[in-house]
Amino acid sequence: MSSVQQLPFDVLSEIFKYLPSLHLFKEIETEVISPKTGPYILRPENSWRNAAIHETRLWDRVHLEVGQRPPPPGKVELLQLYLSRSRNRTLSVSLHCTWIGRARDNALLSSLFTTADRWQFLSLHALAKSLPLFHVLGPFPMLEILHLYVAHEAKSPPLTNANHIFRHAPRLHTIRYRHSDDRSVFMMPLDQLKVFQGPTSSIPPELGCEWISNLHWCALAANGPQSGWASAEVAAPYMREFSIQERIQPLNTIAILNILSLPSLEILRVKVGSRNRLCDAINGLLRRSMCILTELCLDIPDLTNQPMNTILAQTPQIVKLRITSKKLLPDFVECWIYNAKTHAGNPCILQHLEYLDLGRSTFTPNAEVALLQMVQSRWEVPEQISVEKYFAGPSVGSIVRLRTIQVPHKFQRTKRSQKKILKMWKAEGLDIQFGPGSQNRL
Repeated sequence: MSSVQQLPFDVLSEIFKYLPSLHLFKEIETEVISPKTGPYILRPENSWRNAAIHETRLWDRVHLEVGQRPPPPGKVELLQLYLSRSRNRTLSVSLHCTWIGRARDNALLSSLFTTADRWQFLSLHALAKSLPLFHVLGPFPMLEILHLYVAHEAKSPPLTNANHIFRHAPRLHTIRYRHSDDRSVFMMPLDQLKVFQGPTSSIPPELGCEWISNLHWCALAANGPQSGWASAEVAAPYMREFSIQERIQPLNTIAILNILSLPSLEILRVKVGSRNRLCDAINGLLRRSMCILTELCLDIPDLTNQPMNTILAQTPQIVKLRITSKKLLPDFVECWIYNAKTHAGNPCILQHLEYLDLGRSTFTPNAEVALLQMVQSRWEVPEQISVEKYFAGPSVGSIVRLRTIQVPHKFQRTKRSQKKILKMWKAEGLDIQFGPGSQNRL
């Protein structure tokens, strides 16, 4: 007899606690147990099978795809068996719904909807025409995390009527819209959120912007105007990461940056189609916040050195810098070149820089040379200067050594001398990566 057969039932159940994927809500859509396939433990010995059947944690994740075709009876029975084995445990549900009709006419939906009061995580991918199905649901007393994607038939969907599906969810703390062009308006308890990712057009105008003050993480897509935001001031003392992406109206980004104060901000990401007055808005945000920024990502066309140097001068602690621009000139990079003599009393910009990503930028030929000179000044040790002195760090008037640099793929296809230099640095330990392009290898 197998030694497993001799183990007590409670010991077998305890072993399931150590399965690595039981509590990973973030990976629900890549590592999912579905009524179609069943859980990944279905062929054990009888003792293992009995333990698996009675272990509710193995049955608390559901993935369904509900289309226009009637579901086969076997799938419905499997879903019901699956839900019954979860007993009263909270559920993580991933639902792709293209069904248009009544929920009671679809056996899968009618079975799943009976458990709505147990949903803790919900990833909903549905057609705009399918949303009326969910109006009968609620409240959601256990819902904490919501991923929402509404698909429209039109390429640029108009504003739809407000949806009140998730208005009553007292535990909801995370909302992620998975497509920033969706312009549906959803009434939700925004004032209790800790994480929000989505378009500004999804926010009911009457709610204002005060709810942002409670967020710890925020990613906005500025795709619709918000009346009253321009005259408001919002301080978010807990927010450590803020991203904003301009989608339709350029002035929305500037208006939002002008009202925020983020004293705990560590990571800032901005992507816009126009740089008009944008640098002033970023500078204003940094001055008001007085934060210690460690990562900055800017996707702005035609950057110039003067406004950018003003931004970087206010963020001396930056460790990661990513810039995407259509044209970088030599003077944009030259001010980053470190010289131990000239910077003895006047420290250079970006002394803490370790990760530099310029892989999606476009350079002029002279800018390429300036970039290599900058990397050389932060990697190779000059003669008569020790490594400890040259890379001792900002506290002694030196710099932190680069670890990773990402450059455009054409750097390896222009001059052989540049390719030779990159190969040498890579052999010495500098992590060199290449931006978009084919055959990116040294």
